[in-house]
Amino acid sequence: MYRSGVYLSKKISIMCAAILVMVLVLSWALHDMSAALGQTYVTIYIRPDGSVEPLNAPITTSDKRYYKLTSDLVGGIVIERSGIVVDGGGHALTGRVRQGSMDIGLLVLASNVLITGFRLHDFSEALIILNATSVEVSKCTVVGNWEGVHIISSTNVLVHNNIMKDNAPSIRLDNSTYVEASENDIDGNGAGVIVISSSSAYIHENAIRSRRGGIIVESSDMVYIGGNTVEAPNEIGISVMNSTRTYIFNNSLDGGDEAGSCNIRVAGSEKTVIHKNLLLNAPEAVVIDELANHTIISYNHVASENPHRTPSITLTGNSTAVVIYGNSGGLRVEPQSSHEVVIQNNTNVVIEGGASSMLAICANMHTSIELSDVHFVYICGNLVDAITVNGIVVRGTNIAVHGNTVKNHRRGEGIAVSGDLIKVYENEVTNNSHGVAISGSHFEVHSNNITHNNVGVLLFSGLARDGVVHDNFIAFNGGDYEPFCGDLGTGVCVYGSEVCNITFYHNSFVNNSLDNGKQVYITREGYKWDSGYPSGGNYWSDYTGVDVKKGVNQDEPGSDGIGDTPHQVSIYPGELDRYPLVKRPPHPSKSQLNLIPPPNIVIEPPQVRIATPTPTATARTTPITTSAPTATPSPTPTATVTTTFTSTPSTHTSAQQTTAPQTKTTQSASSTVSTTTATAPQRVFDATTLIVSGLVAVAVITVAILLLRKRVG
Repeated sequence: MYRSGVYLSKKISIMCAAILVMVLVLSWALHDMSAALGQTYVTIYIRPDGSVEPLNAPITTSDKRYYKLTSDLVGGIVIERSGIVVDGGGHALTGRVRQGSMDIGLLVLASNVLITGFRLHDFSEALIILNATSVEVSKCTVVGNWEGVHIISSTNVLVHNNIMKDNAPSIRLDNSTYVEASENDIDGNGAGVIVISSSSAYIHENAIRSRRGGIIVESSDMVYIGGNTVEAPNEIGISVMNSTRTYIFNNSLDGGDEAGSCNIRVAGSEKTVIHKNLLLNAPEAVVIDELANHTIISYNHVASENPHRTPSITLTGNSTAVVIYGNSGGLRVEPQSSHEVVIQNNTNVVIEGGASSMLAICANMHTSIELSDVHFVYICGNLVDAITVNGIVVRGTNIAVHGNTVKNHRRGEGIAVSGDLIKVYENEVTNNSHGVAISGSHFEVHSNNITHNNVGVLLFSGLARDGVVHDNFIAFNGGDYEPFCGDLGTGVCVYGSEVCNITFYHNSFVNNSLDNGKQVYITREGYKWDSGYPSGGNYWSDYTGVDVKKGVNQDEPGSDGIGDTPHQVSIYPGELDRYPLVKRPPHPSKSQLNLIPPPNIVIEPPQVRIATPTPTATARTTPITTSAPTATPSPTPTATVTTTFTSTPSTHTSAQQTTAPQTKTTQSASSTVSTTTATAPQRVFDATTLIVSGLVAVAVITVAILLLRKRVG
């Protein structure tokens, strides 16, 4: 009997242990299931009267003004009380986005609130500020949420000194005013800051590293973007769409030398200022697109670490009234389908474009210009010095090339213009293959210094028609092989089989290479080489006649400054200058360039005023004034772009657009508040399930023992 009792006792012990293990495993399984089903998710409310629900929530307060989280929490907090500080104390709020829940970490429905010291992760919306005034968010860590801080229909909001990573985006504004986002560290695959249908926003001093765009502004007014560092490889650093009065200044943007990178893109917007930015390592430094009007791009520095890539400023989509002024580094400017464009005082710039009108390209240093299908173009005062094969090449109508220095294009054109209504005057053209080449109609080439080129002036007859060449100094040209103009170049070459009403007068032909003893090479006769008497013809350094007569027929006594015998200008006997000048005419005084004055850029960001309990109401920002360098006043320009910026915010409304890269249904503000999402939550231990399971285990074991003893008895 004893041995049988011992045996039963052992059997009962083994059975009890097995049951206990099974119950423990079941309790943990139930705990995992409850976490997965969201049963442990807690929403805490700070009510308008200052009370906290539920009563056992891990939040303490002694004065209903300062609230502090005391432990990590799987759940969120809804703030309904105004005039308080909510301190996370370094603790984490965790959502359940990976389980498909649309959770909100912090929801602010009150005013004069300071949020600080939270770690927010794995939410659909980490923090929403809705219909609130005077809210400050600082010193929080916001990681791995679909959206980080979302500001909706609120005013006077400050978001600063936060760490944000892998949100999409990290900060978003919708229909809000006077919002400041500053000194945040933003990293990851989502967009940095998105501003939609908002006004008077100031985004500054943030460090943003993103592969989904740095800062996006859409359908907004008076947005100031300054002093940010943005790295957006293969994406757009700053994007402005359908907005007015956007100021982009003093930022550093780096495209990482990726093929799809663009530092700044502006589309469908009015009155945009892009000023004093550092634009690096993007094939497209700036793109102005889709009817973007009244844009100033001034004093930016553009550069690339890739020696084979030159960043561009591109104008497309019928953009109008654009000023590109004072930029430096190394860039291309490409006006395509644009109108009323001023490109002035830039350095190291290649200008190439087409299908545009009313262009003023002036006073650029170390530049080259190639334009096609353009109309009403004024090119003046540029230093064009062999940064590309050709100097100035233009095809279009109503073209004026005035007062440029064009040199050292020994394998290309100095100035080459084709089209109709052409004027080339007062330029210094030296050491090019062709000094001035014309293949257009109704042209005038005058008052230029054309020296040391292989061909001084090249006219393509048949294409060049109805023109005059006068008062030019054409000297020391020729010497190299020239396929169009005999074996050697010379002063003037007229190439072609047609004679098309071209007159030469008051030019000085000095020591140009001789073709068969002449300074002019033509392929057939029929041109006019003087403007009649007493105006006279041209000065020829190889003219050997004398001046002792005067009159129309040079048969009257007395000198008149005109040689008494005609000068044969080419191998054709009929090509005569009937009234050759015996003294070289003086160069006419140069006319003033028509330049626009430097743009006066004054940027005054909005003052965001917050009134949280600590500190009390303070102005966060002071106006920033940036003025262009002082320059000598210039005359009224031929092409002027006038842009007026005012300081009054305007109401802007538009449909909200989804810009987050993840697949997610964008909801209205009200529905966003009720349902939200996040990413992998940290598990918070809940002992309730384990305690209940333990009690069940004790009951089961007790019943088993009683039954076994009864059976033994």
